[in-house]
Amino acid sequence: MTATTLTNRARNDTFFTRPPILDRVLGHPLAYLATIAILLALYGWTFVADSGRVAPTKDPAYYTWRTEVLLSEEPVKLIQIEGAFDMFAGGYRVSAAVMGAFLRQVAGVASLQMTVLLMVGLPVLTSLLLAAFAYQHFRDPLAWHLVAFATGALLLTPPFVGYLDNLLTLFFLAAALPLLTLARRSWAAGITLCGLLVLAGFTHPTTLVIFCLVLGAMAVVRLVLGRGNLRAVIRDDGPMLMAAFVSAVLTLGIWIAGIWGQSASLADAALPPPYDSAFFVERLNGWVAAMNPVLNGPLFLIGVVGLVVTARRAARGDLARISIVWLAPLVGVFGFLAGLTYPYYRFFNTTLSWVLLMGIGAYFVARAALSAGDGGGAGRLIAVAGMGLVIAVIAYNFKTGFEVSGWNKPEGGWLSADERSDLDALRAGLAEVNEDRPVVFVIDDEPSPQIWGHTKLSGNTSRYGLPPGQIDQGYLYLGSLENYLAGKPTTTGDATYDRVSPALLDDAREGIRSSGKDPVVVVASAFNPAGANAEVASGEAEGPDTGDTEVWYLHDGSLNGSETFPGSSLPRAGEGSVAGVLHLLRVLGGLALLILPGVFLLRWCWPGASWPEGIAIAPALGLSLVTLAGIAALAVVRGPFSGTVAAVSLAGAIVLAAVLGTVAAGRASARP
Repeated sequence: MTATTLTNRARNDTFFTRPPILDRVLGHPLAYLATIAILLALYGWTFVADSGRVAPTKDPAYYTWRTEVLLSEEPVKLIQIEGAFDMFAGGYRVSAAVMGAFLRQVAGVASLQMTVLLMVGLPVLTSLLLAAFAYQHFRDPLAWHLVAFATGALLLTPPFVGYLDNLLTLFFLAAALPLLTLARRSWAAGITLCGLLVLAGFTHPTTLVIFCLVLGAMAVVRLVLGRGNLRAVIRDDGPMLMAAFVSAVLTLGIWIAGIWGQSASLADAALPPPYDSAFFVERLNGWVAAMNPVLNGPLFLIGVVGLVVTARRAARGDLARISIVWLAPLVGVFGFLAGLTYPYYRFFNTTLSWVLLMGIGAYFVARAALSAGDGGGAGRLIAVAGMGLVIAVIAYNFKTGFEVSGWNKPEGGWLSADERSDLDALRAGLAEVNEDRPVVFVIDDEPSPQIWGHTKLSGNTSRYGLPPGQIDQGYLYLGSLENYLAGKPTTTGDATYDRVSPALLDDAREGIRSSGKDPVVVVASAFNPAGANAEVASGEAEGPDTGDTEVWYLHDGSLNGSETFPGSSLPRAGEGSVAGVLHLLRVLGGLALLILPGVFLLRWCWPGASWPEGIAIAPALGLSLVTLAGIAALAVVRGPFSGTVAAVSLAGAIVLAAVLGTVAAGRASARP
C-alpha cells in the first residue's frame, strides 16, 4: 500500500483536518528512519561516548551471569542455581539469557555490553511497536512519530529501567498487539500471536497470566457492548482467546515437563522481597513522582476520553478496548488500601497501556492544534502553542527519565570500576588455579531489613568474578568471617539478618558437600562496605586464623591470601578479540542476521503491512523467532550455547521464516 493511498484513507477517517504537506513529510520513509535514529541516539549516545560503561541500575548483574551460564554450562544449570530462599531462581524465565547468548555468539557483543545493548534496544523497539499499533488504527504519520517519542520517554521511568525480564515481556506483548485484530482473518497471525505469548511465558509468566486475563476481559466488554451477541464475540475474539489459552497451557506444560532436563515451579517466576508495607508504599510514591503525573496525567486522560469518543465513528473500537481494558492490572497498585503487603509498584510494569494512552493523548493534542492552525491568524498561534506544549512535555520526560534512572551517569551502572578491577583479579586467580571448586563470598553490612537487597545484589554481582564453567559454584555467607570459619551463623537481633545468615550457611554447606571439594573463601571489600569484615576486607586489619580453609582477600584489584594473583581482564567465552571497525561490522552484521527472519515472517503473518508498521514489527518478529529457536535447540542438545548451536538455530529460523514468507507471497500472487 502506497503512502498516498494511506494518506487518502486517513483523511476520510478522522475528526481532524490533515495538512497534506505535513503528511507527506512525516509519511516519507526517511522520516520514520530519522525518528528511529533519534531514539537510538538518545538512549545509546552515552554508551557510545564511553564504550567502557556498563548498563545502568543493579539488576543487569542478574542477566549478565545467567547469559554466561548458558555459554559455558549445560542449560539445566540455569534452572538449578537457586540460592537460599530461591533468591536467584528464575525457572524457565530464559528468554533474556538466550537472546543475550545470541548477541554474544552471533554479534560478538562483549559480556559487559550485552545488557547495554538490550537496555538500549528493547525500549526503542517497544516504543516503535506501540507507534505501529497506534498507526494501525489512526493511519496518521503524526500518530506514529508522536507515540514513538512519547512512549520512548516514559520507558525511562523506574518501572522499566533495569527490569529486563519485565521489559522484554512487554516487548513481546507490544509486538502481539497488532495481531489481536489480524488474527480474526488470518490463521498465520493467530499462530504468530500464540508464539509471542509463549515467549512471554518464557520471560515472565506472571505478566502473561495477567495479559491473558485482560484478553478475557476484553471479550466480556465486547459481549456487553454488543448486547449479549455471543456469536459475534466468538467470531471476533475467538482467535485471540484461543491463542491465549494455548500459550498458557504450553507455558505450564513446558515449566512442569522441564524441557532442559529439570522441572521448575511457576513460583520461581516472582519472589517478592521480605519488606513491610511501609517500604513498598514509599517505593510506590517514588515511582509515581518520577512519572511526572502533573504533566502526563492530563495527556493520559485526553488519550482515554479521546479514544472513547472516537471509538465508534472512527472505527477505532479495538484500539480503545485494548488500551483501556489493559489498564486493569493497575488495580494491583492499590493493594495497600486493603491492608495487603506486596510490591504494589511492580504492577506498573505488567502493562503498557498507561504509557500508550499518554502517547495517544499527546497525538490528540498535537493533531487538534494543527487542525486549528488551518484557520489562520489565532489558529496558527494555537497550532504553535499546542505542538510546542507536546514537544516540551516529551522533552521534559526524557530529561527527568535520564536523571531518575542515572542513565547518563558513568557511576550509575551495576558494576563500578573498583568492583570490576577486583572481580577481574578474582577471575584471573580462579582460572590460574584451574579447579572447579566452590567459591564462598563472605559478605556483610549494617543489620537492617534491606540486608536482603545487599545479599541478593552481592550474589548477582559476585558471579561476574567466576570463570566460565564455575559460575554455578558461587555461594554466599552473611556475617563475620570468624563465624563462618567456626561454622555458625551470625546473629545481630535484626529479624531479616538473623533469618538470612543461617539459610545462606546451609545453602553453602550443601553446595560444598555436593561438589566434594574444599571451597575458596573470598572476602571482598566490595561486598563488605560495613559490618564485621569491613576492615579485614580493606586490608586495614588482620583477619582471623583461617586454619586449613583457603581464604582470599580481595581489594584494590589484587588478591592477598595464600597466593597472590595479578589483576587481569580475561575474555569471556565467545568474546571477540578484534576491536575497531571489524568488530563493529561484526556486531552490525550479527544484529542484521538476528532480525532477518522477521522480514520473511512479516510477509506470512501480516502481508499487507505498510512501511511504518513493518519497520517496527519486523525486527521484533525476527528476534522473537530466533529466541524461540534457541530455546528449542537447547532442549535438544542440552549442552552449552556454543557458536555451533547459535549458528544452527539461527539458520533454522531464517529458513523457516523464508519458506513461510515465500508461501504467503505465492498465495498472494495467485489471487485474482
